[in-house]
Amino acid sequence: MKQGDMGEEAPRSFRLVIVMTLLGLLVGAVAGWTIGKLSKAAGVENVPWADVAALGIAISLLTGGLLTAALSADRRGLAILANPRAPDFSRAVSPSQALFFRLQAAILALAGILLAAPVVVEVMSKGRVTQIGPLAMAGVVAGFALQTVLNLALWRRCDEVYRQTIAETGAACFWLLQGVFFLWASGEKLKVVPAVTSWDAVTAMMAIYLLLSLIVASRRGLEWG
Repeated sequence: MKQGDMGEEAPRSFRLVIVMTLLGLLVGAVAGWTIGKLSKAAGVENVPWADVAALGIAISLLTGGLLTAALSADRRGLAILANPRAPDFSRAVSPSQALFFRLQAAILALAGILLAAPVVVEVMSKGRVTQIGPLAMAGVVAGFALQTVLNLALWRRCDEVYRQTIAETGAACFWLLQGVFFLWASGEKLKVVPAVTSWDAVTAMMAIYLLLSLIVASRRGLEWG
């Protein structure tokens, strides 16, 4: 690499870190404001930790999806998505690449909506969750089915590196959570640790999966999002 290239790469990397930090702060602020509003609307002072975490993760996913969708709508934005560290604005991104990024955006946004929906419905129903629960559940099932279709479409368009990254993340998540859940269940049975709900477990699983996704993608030299 030439000295000039290294000089250009450093500022780009620094700017990327700044942008990601600012986005993280923005997501955190929005998550805090949303949780506060939901708590006030429900007339409760304390929201379970799993609901707070789920909303935070959901808003992060939704933000990532909307940002990716916004970038994919413009040629310059597509160039940034194709190579965030050194976008080539002179080269047109192919239609298949553009579709790949838009599928990513839809999957991220839909995942955020699905994760937030049960919490929002429960909080906003104010004790009437048994009345609107079946309808909300039908919506969650339909959304999950749509997300499955989108994931399969994205998988068919992934190259081998992305497929290996997804497979490695899934395997790492399975083995790690298998051990954690077994030890926790054993401790719960022996009255050593507090009981957790299935929603607690799902929220923890999502957080761990996203963290492992970042780690595996970083090790393979892939850009997040």
